[in-house]
Amino acid sequence: MKKTVFFLFLQLWGIALMAQVRTLQVTVTNDWAKDKVDEPVVVKLKEIKKLAFEVKTASVHVDGQEVPCQLDDMDGDLRADEVFFLYSFKALETKVFEVKLSAQGSEKEVKPRIYCALQLRDKQDKHPDVLKVEAPGKSFIFNDIYMHGITIESELTGYRIYFDHRQNIDLYGKKFRRIELPETQFYTSEEQLAQGYGVDVLWAGNAIGCGSFKDWKKGQPENWTDVGVRGQRVVTTGPLRTVVEVYDLGVKGEDDLMYDMHQYYSLYAGHRDLQVDVMFRPLQGKKPFEKKLFCTGVQKVGATADEATRRGHKSQGYVKKDGLAASWGCDYPDMGKKQLWAPEAIGMAVYMPKEYITDTKEDNLNYLYVVKPDKDDSIHYYVTFCADKEERGYHTEKEWFASLDDWKDGVSHPVSVKVK
Repeated sequence: MKKTVFFLFLQLWGIALMAQVRTLQVTVTNDWAKDKVDEPVVVKLKEIKKLAFEVKTASVHVDGQEVPCQLDDMDGDLRADEVFFLYSFKALETKVFEVKLSAQGSEKEVKPRIYCALQLRDKQDKHPDVLKVEAPGKSFIFNDIYMHGITIESELTGYRIYFDHRQNIDLYGKKFRRIELPETQFYTSEEQLAQGYGVDVLWAGNAIGCGSFKDWKKGQPENWTDVGVRGQRVVTTGPLRTVVEVYDLGVKGEDDLMYDMHQYYSLYAGHRDLQVDVMFRPLQGKKPFEKKLFCTGVQKVGATADEATRRGHKSQGYVKKDGLAASWGCDYPDMGKKQLWAPEAIGMAVYMPKEYITDTKEDNLNYLYVVKPDKDDSIHYYVTFCADKEERGYHTEKEWFASLDDWKDGVSHPVSVKVK
């Protein structure tokens, strides 16, 4: 009798464990007529029917091989919301992946291909990592944030978003494809420069920078000066993608308009470009909100520089109604450190889907898109750049501009994902 009870217990225990494992067939199709390298694939757990347990671990296999993946908590409730992985697809290729979800175990270690940091400046110069910083809109804590804002990096490029009223996107260019910001942290020393490390490559000043998102008032870009609360948050840190949030609560607009704004920046391993998703929540005022105007674009790098500073790189660019704005030029990346950091030649671009565009503008400093939100009170676009200093990159405006149509078409054709 005791043996029967014991074996019955083992069977029930085994059934319970099996009930906490779920294997999915995930069919992914690249319907673009060109190959895709390190293409992002997302499986949203909330869309899986009858998933009766909290997912603690995940694994992905295809053609008998394991594909590195990560579980991401997107809303900060300490529960996984998405399985994320990268895969290189041939043109018009379909692959069927086996994705196993479990309520047991711990995630496998994957070599990081992404870096993300939000750090505080402290007296001991230890720069502790934090997950979120929030402050009243009138507070100036720009100098209390190490690197002056949240910072992200792939093997190809690095970005930071300033924690102040500008919220400018700053750029880090590098010679070699590797992760460097844990060492240089945007403040590359002379010794590191001599060793081949990268450096800050952009001085935005009063310009739009590279895809920075701005308000649009009285026919020109405006910074985010009148907000109740501003903050930055690390959503996910890698090892294959990082997502960060920049938000402004209680933004005061024209007349009686007031709204919250959340900007999400996604950077993927193997990519030089950023995906930007801006979400709005109207609090009071005008309806519909999609009539509210904003702007983004790229600055004219080197437009105000002399010929010696430009080093033979003419300041060039354009803003097209098909959604592609781009520039190429050379200038000092830090006007206060000209003896340390030489002029840098860079190319920048923004792809803004046509559905958001209300107008294109060009002024002395910028190529701009004036944009409005869609019916869901959101705007989605892409930002990219290159640095002339890259060993495997683009070194002339002709090369850079020639690459951008393919880039625009590629991000316009994300893979389709079907879960069974």
